[in-house]
Amino acid sequence: MSVLGDKKMSGIMYERIPDADHAVYNRHAAARRAAFHIASTELRPQRTLAIIDGRAIAREHLARGLVSNGLGLRLATYGSVKDIEAYEAAAFSVILICVDDTRFMDNSIVLEIGALVRRFPKVPVIVQAKLCGFQQILSVLQQGVHGYLPGNAGISVCIEAISMALAGGVFVAAKNLHDIQSILGANHHQSKRLEMFTRREREVIEILRQGKANKTIAYALRLAPNTVKVHVRNILKKVRATNRAEAIYKINVMFDEIA
Repeated sequence: MSVLGDKKMSGIMYERIPDADHAVYNRHAAARRAAFHIASTELRPQRTLAIIDGRAIAREHLARGLVSNGLGLRLATYGSVKDIEAYEAAAFSVILICVDDTRFMDNSIVLEIGALVRRFPKVPVIVQAKLCGFQQILSVLQQGVHGYLPGNAGISVCIEAISMALAGGVFVAAKNLHDIQSILGANHHQSKRLEMFTRREREVIEILRQGKANKTIAYALRLAPNTVKVHVRNILKKVRATNRAEAIYKINVMFDEIA
């Protein structure tokens, strides 16, 4: 592990020195005006970004790139999630974990990311990986992370994602966002379709899908047989079915699409 900007941890430390005569408002100006030196004195307290990457050269290259482009955070680099587990949550402001795509094969990395989020519940976690299929992105976002970066994301994009995570947002690359919105939108549409049924009709449907007769449904729900008959008739009308078999088929399709 090495730390850029903290003398209390081992490793080479760097501090960004902005031009004292000019306020730095954007990362491009910061890159032009930044200067660096190996720091041996106490630095000003500031927020810390933890970078987790098993590739030593890659993580140090990323760290230096972020600093040189004016990220404005102290950086600490680690080789694995285990290396970071011993630290208190207060030690970090945001965590960026770079993932080996092969670990998506057995879902182990998703579980590890979930454990990391639970270990540091108040620290936003961002994931970077070359594999950017929407299923992988969704599985990671469901763990509670605050961003998913493609492996080829530039430094400016990384800084944007980190800034958004610190502000409480969730970053997803535009090309992936469209697919995710399409999926979520389709699921929402299917859920809205089920809202056409009343609560009691949905209870009847659950048993109707099992092929049960009206008397059985009435007994299970403690309803009068005639009441069940009315509910079944209303369900047939809503799904535009002419008989129970057709209604069950259409309802099963609706439930399968939502699942």
